[in-house]
Amino acid sequence: MITKLLSHRSIFTFLLVCAFVKLDAQQLRTSSLEPCLAPFYHGVASGDPMPDKVIIWTRVTPDTVSSDPVLISWQMATDTGMTNIVQGGSLVTDNTVDYTVKVDVTGLSANTWYYYEFSCNGKNSARGRTRTTPLNNADSLRFAIVSCANFEAGFFNAYKVLLNRADFDAVICLGDYIYEYETGGYSPNATANRQWLPANEILSLSDYRQRYSTYHLDEDLRKLHQQFPFITIWDDHETANDAWMNGAENHTPATEGPFAVRKANAKQAYFEWLPIRQQAGSADPYQIFRKLAYGNLVDFIMLDTRLHGRELQSGTSGATVTASNRQLLGTDQFTWLGNRLDSSTAQWKILTQQVMIAPLKVFGQAINGDQWDGYPAERNRVLNYIVNHNISNVVAITGDIHSSWANDLPTATYNGSTGAGSAGVEFVGPSVTSPGISIPLGASAIQASNSHIKYADLSQHGFMILDINKVRTQNDWYYVNTLDQPSFMHSFAKSMYVNNAERFLRTASTSTTPRTSIFGTMAPLCPRILNTTTGLSNINSPIRLLNVFPNPAQKELIISFLGQQVKTGKVVIYNAVGQSVYEYVFNEADIYNNQLLVNVKPLAIGLYNGSIEINHQTLSFKFVKESD
Repeated sequence: MITKLLSHRSIFTFLLVCAFVKLDAQQLRTSSLEPCLAPFYHGVASGDPMPDKVIIWTRVTPDTVSSDPVLISWQMATDTGMTNIVQGGSLVTDNTVDYTVKVDVTGLSANTWYYYEFSCNGKNSARGRTRTTPLNNADSLRFAIVSCANFEAGFFNAYKVLLNRADFDAVICLGDYIYEYETGGYSPNATANRQWLPANEILSLSDYRQRYSTYHLDEDLRKLHQQFPFITIWDDHETANDAWMNGAENHTPATEGPFAVRKANAKQAYFEWLPIRQQAGSADPYQIFRKLAYGNLVDFIMLDTRLHGRELQSGTSGATVTASNRQLLGTDQFTWLGNRLDSSTAQWKILTQQVMIAPLKVFGQAINGDQWDGYPAERNRVLNYIVNHNISNVVAITGDIHSSWANDLPTATYNGSTGAGSAGVEFVGPSVTSPGISIPLGASAIQASNSHIKYADLSQHGFMILDINKVRTQNDWYYVNTLDQPSFMHSFAKSMYVNNAERFLRTASTSTTPRTSIFGTMAPLCPRILNTTTGLSNINSPIRLLNVFPNPAQKELIISFLGQQVKTGKVVIYNAVGQSVYEYVFNEADIYNNQLLVNVKPLAIGLYNGSIEINHQTLSFKFVKESD
């Protein structure tokens, strides 16, 4: 028998010191389970709707962590009671996809609300709600637009507000759905005091999966996913800060390994954990540039300005930046974009993309080489293509910079007074929580020296509502009142619109009003009613294994679980013939943020079974020990 191999207390002391360098030294808050959802603690989601199909998603948390497959059944209905079933089926999930489940449900009717649920071992998930897109005619559409949700920077009140408004067809996330930093690594909010998992900067596939798990356990995000389909693209933080095709600012190959490996891990986890459709026939199974049509009113043309064809950021001036062959999209994506614009029969073409297209100059100099200002030749190619090919009604929607902007998209002949020479317009949305930006002289001075910028707010957090009809496309900016505690409070700030067949912005006096038909019956929040008379501590606080990572492990194994009030427990590890080779009794002082660190370095290479006893519950897991 191997006794305690390394001082767990000393390891956790080190982790705690690192974690609290920038945070208040009180008990950190992280996401927790809602017992009535067992074993579907991460909720349900839907996305990439089409007239006849939509992706539905969930994740099951098995009682034991192993390589064993799990059978999942699903069904879809037109009513919240799930009595009028229109589709259904079964499939198997396992640890190769982190027990996530994605189904592309086909054979549906256009422009219709549907309800769906999953089941496993006699337990149902929460019921989700989704909506297919119009097939042809559509008079009016509305979309909630979000980006840049730093879990540690505050509560996701923008999601909370949107869930209670419920006045839109779908949610569009323009990237930075998660962040990759270590605990306290980027703008932690000491008042909100939230912490993601894992505590380290995420690099491995297990790390990325665990970070998505934290996000999907957030109540506000989980409930918003439950009620509305999402349309998503990634930006940089789904991989690493200021990522480009072959690297990132926040990646050091000498200590963090090849960027290609990290990029592959990030992409795989993104497609596992989000309801996005893989593109048939694509050379890259994780390609995100694609088109979604909403009848003959809107084509969403979604781009990847981050990972696909982007060359290394090189500032905003100099021969490299101004080179005529400099690329942001890549040749194949640029060709694809031109073909989508040329062939579109929709009235409005919405470029759904990551970084600000419009120029942004301070004292006559561009200041951000990560956005299209760092790739001026590519910007000119796109804007000139739109004008020269007489593509009308082009609107760009953008995230990334944690601030709000309304821009004309100027060509070389642009006139700031009349809007002549603009190729289209751009609406840039605020962050959900990530901190705003600081620019010398502030927003008013920026507008004064950039005539194509019609609105700017540099610091507030919230969301946009994009309202589209046959007469105009209007964007409304809303800001939440606080990030420090959960709150529904928010306020309207600004509205701007572009008329049909025009290419420049106008100011609206009021926000848009939703159409009556947009409000459907919401799905119930939990799959069943709990018997609360027997005491919450008995029925509402199960312990569940969430993850065992990394797996395979070399030096340390982290056991992550969900549950409260852990007092004591024991870990036992068995070799392939069932012999106990490791035992460790731990107490609450050894638990850090519902994680237990086990030193497995002295173990021989091979497959191991393990058990962890917590609060008189025994849970099982498997892992592989490989050479370090």
